Amino acid sequence: MTSSQVDVAVAAGLFAWGAPDVPWWWKPASHVPATPVVLGYLGLELAISVPFLWRRRVPVPVLLIASGGLAVRVALHQHAIAAFAAVLVAAYGLGAYGAQTRRYARWLGWIGLIVAAVIGVTINLHRVAGVPFALLGAAFLVGDAATARRAEAALAVAAAHLTERTRIARELHDVLVHQLSAITVQAGAARLTGSAPAEVLGTVERLAREALNELNHLLGALRRDDEAGTPRRPVPSLAEIDALIGAAHDAGVPADLEVTGRARELSPGLQLSAYRIVQESLTNVARHAPGAATRVTLRYLDDRLAVEIVNGPPGRGRRGGRSATGGRGLPGMRERAESLGGELRASAADGGFRVTAAFPYDAWNGGS
Repeated sequence: MTSSQVDVAVAAGLFAWGAPDVPWWWKPASHVPATPVVLGYLGLELAISVPFLWRRRVPVPVLLIASGGLAVRVALHQHAIAAFAAVLVAAYGLGAYGAQTRRYARWLGWIGLIVAAVIGVTINLHRVAGVPFALLGAAFLVGDAATARRAEAALAVAAAHLTERTRIARELHDVLVHQLSAITVQAGAARLTGSAPAEVLGTVERLAREALNELNHLLGALRRDDEAGTPRRPVPSLAEIDALIGAAHDAGVPADLEVTGRARELSPGLQLSAYRIVQESLTNVARHAPGAATRVTLRYLDDRLAVEIVNGPPGRGRRGGRSATGGRGLPGMRERAESLGGELRASAADGGFRVTAAFPYDAWNGGS
């Protein structure tokens, strides 16, 4: 049910509860009241039920109207149970829907409970007189607690959205830096060496198409546009590591792959993080040490997956470029590893660079 439907049900329920208290014309002949009396009672019942259609928007006036109806009932020495029920519902609404009045609901709730406790302790013969105050205080506090739960749920949803957007931003960074760096290296090599332009343009075109496909996948996830029902590109995994090594060759990085140990079934999040770390490392080699011999090693150990990327110095007569990412590559890779309970280290090695990462097999199964 929607919130408006719930409000209609509440108003209808309160009216139905109080309707028997109206001295209708069809009562026994000796009790037939005058028409103004019937209309007065009917107006009172409408006053303590109809305003609840707007209890979320104006909780304070609804509480005041319900309290006025209860006061009139008590003054007329009539049954007040239905009117008191309306006050309880309005008290809950003050705590649950009054953003500016929630703190007052909390105070009123504790005051009601304290009054009930005082009556129960001091008036031995009439302890039941404290029950209405206890119920009223509980209604205020339950409404306040409902607001707190909704706020917590909203924060959890916001945190989940932020995590997802951070993940997508990281993926965009990896895709753009890797593919554009490869394109830049190809174009620079063609300019310096005078190689066949058709071959270079073909490689650049393929890399650009791969980048566009990745971006379409990530932006589609960001839009959450499921109306078209178009299939999404699967998340990269270690099954595509050979293709990644081939792309590195095309980008001017002579990389080799070595796999040791017995392959295991890994979580999608672990595979994605390992893949992206290898991709980012190869991108850094292409940008900072073009032409450097590089070895990528995957080691399936007893309790973890170890990933190592080691490159030598730049190729003869070639210089590395300056970082275009503001130094975000290594911190991003380290965040990926640590988010799965692993670790990442990076250091210079024999004129080149070494990146090592380790992921426990029981890593969280989500994406990172």
